[in-house]
Amino acid sequence: MNRLLLALVLIVCTQTSFSARASETNSSAIVNFSRIIHGWTNYSTGFTATIDTDPAAGDFATLASFYTPEFDVVPVDYGVVVVWLGENGQHFDWSNFDFRVGIWSSLPAFITSPTTGDVATVFFNAPTGGSTSTRDATTRGGRPAYYLRFCLTNTPVTLRADHTYLVGFAASTFVWDNGELFVPTAPTSGPSDVQAGDLVPGGWTYLTNAGGLTIYSGQLATELLVTPLPQLRIRALTNEVEISWPASLTGVVVESTLHLERLAVWSSVNSAPQGEGTWKRVNLPNSSAAQRFFRLRMEAP
Repeated sequence: MNRLLLALVLIVCTQTSFSARASETNSSAIVNFSRIIHGWTNYSTGFTATIDTDPAAGDFATLASFYTPEFDVVPVDYGVVVVWLGENGQHFDWSNFDFRVGIWSSLPAFITSPTTGDVATVFFNAPTGGSTSTRDATTRGGRPAYYLRFCLTNTPVTLRADHTYLVGFAASTFVWDNGELFVPTAPTSGPSDVQAGDLVPGGWTYLTNAGGLTIYSGQLATELLVTPLPQLRIRALTNEVEISWPASLTGVVVESTLHLERLAVWSSVNSAPQGEGTWKRVNLPNSSAAQRFFRLRMEAP
């Protein structure tokens, strides 16, 4: 039985062609979390998200959301609501801002380097989606709120299941001339998101001593779209082997072979998938006399 399980896990880890294809398209992308309510006027604008590029000032603030994927995923799109705050007479112009989306492997990594993610940092001269001309909402304080999106597929990274990452956002500009951007908190329950930087009240000491939480309670008005990577979960039953995969993976078939080699002949398993929450599964007879390898294959559209 152990030999069979090892073979099954091995083939899942070595099937890279499907993973590469999945990262090239958003057709199978799913919303992994979203705290955005379009048109909502009552966001709390507690999180500063602007890095001041003036060397004399040197101030910055980066924010991030905790994220634990249920299965291995590739991030494909990051969405965020931003509120512009400027002085009277300032001109609001998106071309004066640069943007970055960062991914950190842990809270200590975020605290150590809040301007650059240790997993990935993607820089943008402008948002790749949403609108920089039409407001998504006007806050109760009269400030313009915009829904922005940033495509992440040009820098594909794999986020592993059951590991807690931080996915964050910051903008950079000359604040004195162009104003600041804030990312508001959303009316959703859950652990508070975080921010770090010179602009955080209490600075590094507060962030560390508070376990990463800022003085502002709430989750940020952000969202993340991901593409689940093809993976199989294997469970040995008394007389069967249960094979399961994320239900969000559509257009895939389970195949098996007796010999793992370059010219291996793969055949579809003759068992209809059954639904089980966010997972699909097939149950196959277990024969200790035959070693088998399994894989997921995407069918041609």
